[in-house]
Amino acid sequence: MRIFVLILAAISMFFACTGIASAGATGKVTAKIIDENGVPIQGADAEVTFEFAKAKGTGLDTKGERGITDNDGLFTTTGQGMASISVSAMKDGYYMSCRGYEFKSSSMLLNRWEPWNPTIEVVLKKKRNPVAMYMKGTDWIEVPARESQVGYDLEKGDWVAPYGKGATSDFVFTFKSNIRAFREYDLEMILRFSNKLDGIQEYLFNPKEQSLFKWPFEAPVNGYKSELIKEIHKTPGKSETDINRGANYIFRVRTQSDEKGRITSTKYGKVASEFELSPDGSKFMVRFFYYLNPDTTRNLEEDPKKNLFKKK
Repeated sequence: MRIFVLILAAISMFFACTGIASAGATGKVTAKIIDENGVPIQGADAEVTFEFAKAKGTGLDTKGERGITDNDGLFTTTGQGMASISVSAMKDGYYMSCRGYEFKSSSMLLNRWEPWNPTIEVVLKKKRNPVAMYMKGTDWIEVPARESQVGYDLEKGDWVAPYGKGATSDFVFTFKSNIRAFREYDLEMILRFSNKLDGIQEYLFNPKEQSLFKWPFEAPVNGYKSELIKEIHKTPGKSETDINRGANYIFRVRTQSDEKGRITSTKYGKVASEFELSPDGSKFMVRFFYYLNPDTTRNLEEDPKKNLFKKK
């Protein structure tokens, strides 16, 4: 009998120290808000968000515990919820950042998550020089021609004549398609440019990036390609094949150079996410979201309040 009791006690202690606590376990954390150089940021608005099951029905609710960081950039709080939490922060002059965190274990005896009061760093990027840009999401637009070149004017936000009101072919598209049925098609987009030194390059976001602003502040000087090809193939009973999925892009257009090939004038921009292609019946549709900086610098930091398409 004594051995049996000792075994039960050992099992209870094991689960008390390492078991999975209930969804309502208490967690305590300290958010440490720093800048890109590791300097603590005082006066930042920090928030720790806990998830928990809804009291009625299915699904999850969230509750954020908010506070202001002290002289050491610290904010400590407790809350109840599941093992996964998120920690975010913002301050005037900086971009908002957010990161996730998951407690490693729990104590059923104390009904709390472990480790108790870990320090979770959140890095804020300081805003440098946000500028007015042409910012446009095209929504789904029909490809006006296939098997021949079609220009798109980024400053006009339209196809180049005779298909639209555009005047300058910043992007020069060639679209090809074979749409056989609703779920059986082949689509291809070839993107080229009007000037020798124009071009585009992929930019993959760092998966560990915490900041809302995930782009480099300046476009690269080199690495631009004169052509981008995107294809989608769909066959019944098979998964869709889509090359280039998941990339973002940085480009330069309207590039002029001197007799030695040195750039004298150009305009940089970026495309958020992929160029999307889709059939709509027999129609060929395309969608993309771009930013164009007209000031001829390599600055990629847009001011969302100054969209030049909204300027009258």
